[in-house]
Amino acid sequence: MRKVGYMSVFFVAIFWLFVNGTPDKGPEICPPAQSPVSSCCKDTALQIELSRLSDKLGISLDTTCDISLMKTLASWLGTPYRHAGNSYRGIDCSGFVSRIYNDVYGIKLTHSSRGMITEMKERVKKNELQTGDILFFKIHGRRISHVGIYLKDGYFIHASISSGIMVDRLSAPYYSRHYYTAGRVIG
Repeated sequence: MRKVGYMSVFFVAIFWLFVNGTPDKGPEICPPAQSPVSSCCKDTALQIELSRLSDKLGISLDTTCDISLMKTLASWLGTPYRHAGNSYRGIDCSGFVSRIYNDVYGIKLTHSSRGMITEMKERVKKNELQTGDILFFKIHGRRISHVGIYLKDGYFIHASISSGIMVDRLSAPYYSRHYYTAGRVIG
């Protein structure tokens, strides 16, 4: 009787191997979670999102970017300008900057381009700008009258009176002529 029991276990095991095959050590699509990430395993969803945001913002983004900031900024593109506005129905430049900083970083900034400069932790030289730095412009005379947020590679996003929330080159003659300084709130 005991011999029959062993034989049936043996045949079940052989049958299982026949049906399921032997373990295959073929190429893995992605390494196990505890393994270091390798180039064979790219987060395609992230790559697709970065590509979409790059196209929308008109700048090249990679995995080192602040994706939360970039998503939030992109969601505002095309929002019309409205003096003292603070919503997707319309927003002005200082409202836009303060809304972004509050929504992305939880940092409350004043809704005044002139007052905002006093809230900077540090001033930043033009050649040392980083993503998220706040740009200040003197467009109307000697006082700060416009602000925007630096993106990268010489581009910034701001609320234009004529076009609403848009991306521009800092080197464009108009903005280059009126650029005053930049500041950093986070660091």
